[in-house]
Amino acid sequence: MKRFITLFLVIVVFAFLSSCSQIRQSLYRLGFRSYKTIYTEDLKAHTKSYTLYRDFSTVAKVKVTHFNRKLFYEYIRGIVNDDPESKKYKRYLDEFKGYDIYYVAMYTPDMTINNLEEKNSFWNVYLSACGRILRPEKIEFIDKSDWRAAWLFNVGGSRWYREYIVKFDKDNCTDKIFTISSFLGSIPLRFK
Repeated sequence: MKRFITLFLVIVVFAFLSSCSQIRQSLYRLGFRSYKTIYTEDLKAHTKSYTLYRDFSTVAKVKVTHFNRKLFYEYIRGIVNDDPESKKYKRYLDEFKGYDIYYVAMYTPDMTINNLEEKNSFWNVYLSACGRILRPEKIEFIDKSDWRAAWLFNVGGSRWYREYIVKFDKDNCTDKIFTISSFLGSIPLRFK
């Protein structure tokens, strides 16, 4: 009897899995497409996440994207559906010549310490590049109404995150560690 039940369950699971692939193929023929694009795949490849715990509690959750010119082009073409060479994007494109740009989304349970953009921030932000420590040239808070706020949405962002753009002087090092730290702990994210 046990063999019969096991065989029956195997047949049911197999039938279910094969019907799922048929449903997916039927939806594809009807015009439904996956939301995976070159942009979302590249964005995920350039994004690192980290959750900092202390005493079994979450202190901070961070998602950081090393944003570059190629990713910006893909974002403007694929998501905004616009021409990246347009005059309105020139200022942003020019920044890639002089800066390494990181897009940061950060969540802290205590929102008063989620203040990367402030001069006396609770957190220390720096970039370790081939043995050198670089300090940010600028940290800019991104309001939810800013058109750039959609960047993280594509990598599973949350409305509880505060979003920032962190700019460092351009460095040709290919192995960089973006770090956010405080006395509560350190969040190191390696980008190669």
